[in-house]
Amino acid sequence: MTVGGSRIDTRARIAIIGAGPAGLSTAWFLGKQGFHDVTVLEKLGRVGGLCKSVTIDGMSYDLGANYLTWAYTETLAIAREVGAKTYKEKPYTSIEIVRDAEGRDTARYRPLKEAVLFNPFTKEKVSLFAFMVAALKYLWLRFRLVRVIDRPDYLARIDATSHPELCVSFKHWLRGNRLDALASLFEFPVTIMGYGQLRDIAAPYVLRYISLKTFFPMIAHNIPLLGPLFQLLLPWPRRFTLGFQRMWQQVSWRTNVRLNVNIQKITRDPDSLEAPIRITYQTLQQELNNLDTVEGCMDFDYLILACPLTPDVFEQLGLERTDAEAAMSDKILVNPYCMTTYWVDGMQMPQPIAPILPLPDRGTPWAVARQFQHEGNYFTQFYTRTDASECGRTLDKEAWDGIEANVKTEVRKLIGLLGGHPDETHSRWSTYDRFTYFQHVEPVEIGQGYYRKLEDLQGSDRTFYVGGVTDFELVEPIVQHSKYLVEMHFVGRT
Repeated sequence: MTVGGSRIDTRARIAIIGAGPAGLSTAWFLGKQGFHDVTVLEKLGRVGGLCKSVTIDGMSYDLGANYLTWAYTETLAIAREVGAKTYKEKPYTSIEIVRDAEGRDTARYRPLKEAVLFNPFTKEKVSLFAFMVAALKYLWLRFRLVRVIDRPDYLARIDATSHPELCVSFKHWLRGNRLDALASLFEFPVTIMGYGQLRDIAAPYVLRYISLKTFFPMIAHNIPLLGPLFQLLLPWPRRFTLGFQRMWQQVSWRTNVRLNVNIQKITRDPDSLEAPIRITYQTLQQELNNLDTVEGCMDFDYLILACPLTPDVFEQLGLERTDAEAAMSDKILVNPYCMTTYWVDGMQMPQPIAPILPLPDRGTPWAVARQFQHEGNYFTQFYTRTDASECGRTLDKEAWDGIEANVKTEVRKLIGLLGGHPDETHSRWSTYDRFTYFQHVEPVEIGQGYYRKLEDLQGSDRTFYVGGVTDFELVEPIVQHSKYLVEMHFVGRT
């Protein structure tokens, strides 16, 4: 097979591991190109991956991926085709926690535009003039990077030789361009949403995330005199009416998805004509009142890994890594991120989402969200980043229970500071999820050509890779990269 140079036979049998946005969008784009023998295998009983939604009393809530921005062109194109509706979300507010001389905390809501006028590096306030000057400069610098960043293979084109100025942390990039005044603004979508401290995350990830179409609506409401007008006219951000997961569920109805598939082993024999890829598995099969575990085996011509590429996932899949795959997957880092929900009485939120700024300690909630409060809803979501050292370690049940207990204790503390109390009766929803989030590498690895090497791996042993590890772990970049993979490596467009 000549990767990227010749078209793969549309009759090829293709297996996709993972029914999240990466796997489902890849199956979707393959179908659009005439590949119809495509099977998506998912270990969970639902699709969507980190897009998780629940519906209570006719109202749908996102407990994972949530917002759509102006930049979500490919995602919204799919949504329109499957009939997924959206609505405009209301503006943000913020929460400030203040500790007095006696060590007692109090909390108050304040406008987000007030909260972001603060430099977390120097601990000094920022003037609105300095903020707007920095915002205009970011727009200009980001515009100059459009040809570098706004393409699905951007990471493979960045290294210490081609773009040394980008192979640094985002904090270093901000300071190098004298954009410190925007640091608190970036902490909301980046740090608070689970992507790491600005001093740690590599600059290309954030620059991909905060595109021109994403950044302008973020600052538009701060523009003197015109802010209220922009807030009224710009239809961003948006949410899916039935939740982000439900959009992917609608996509799955048009593809061949198998749920509750516990893969036992994947063997690769690229030279085999009958079974280059063989997958043995167990699955749950229900017929009326009978629930049985059934074993099976399927053969394929190509394998697409749309799941995390960390070493433990290869082990769970029974897939032996090649030396090149091991060198790639051993360098992947992830962030632990928790979503906790309670029905909270006695706590009123002025807007649907409130980041906590300045940023509190890790292990405490960093943001609070509540949709549909105006309709009598008090189902509330709390976002918490826990200790990164927990990732990559095998912890026993007692340790995991301890992490969950600590997270919930801190959530209850915040609820109390905001004047509320959780209703934990059996009729109320309460959830806790701990995501292994944001596959990434350190800036130095990008400088050493990590993503170019990963791109060179595409197609080796009849295996391809999509998802958070191949781009920034956000739905739209993932979908764009899935489309690129199909067009570049399966269709053969250059």
